[in-house]
Amino acid sequence: MSEYPNTATGGCLCGAVRYQATAEPDFVAYCHCNSCRKATGAPVAVYATYFEKDVHFTQGRRKTYASSPGVSRTFCGDCGTPISYEAEWNGDIVIGFFVSTLDNPENFPPQKHVAHGDRISWFDAADKLPRFLGFPGTGQKPDSVGPEP
Repeated sequence: MSEYPNTATGGCLCGAVRYQATAEPDFVAYCHCNSCRKATGAPVAVYATYFEKDVHFTQGRRKTYASSPGVSRTFCGDCGTPISYEAEWNGDIVIGFFVSTLDNPENFPPQKHVAHGDRISWFDAADKLPRFLGFPGTGQKPDSVGPEP
């Protein structure tokens, strides 16, 4: 498992929305679900997940879109940058920042793949990270280990 910085900052493309996380992320993952793909316009999303209590928005206000029951997607209302996935998880609110919105995304390598069962057939990362058909924490075991790099 990677060691992550104890603080992280980030924001949108135009700089109108800025945030700071004051803890290590709970986890960092590739997400292959259809909702993340639609929200980002990319074949896969990578996010660093924090508990809401460890996150502070330091500038601007993000716009919110309720993408499904209990789930919000946030974005900058000025430039449109997707910023986060926000949901209740085991009684806590979690905020998954899209890693590319972090000021230093190279410090946040993914630990796993989630919703791998939903991945686009022509996309796969050449790594040995665990791949979960759905989402971990639901009693589900990884469905496979990634291919050799």
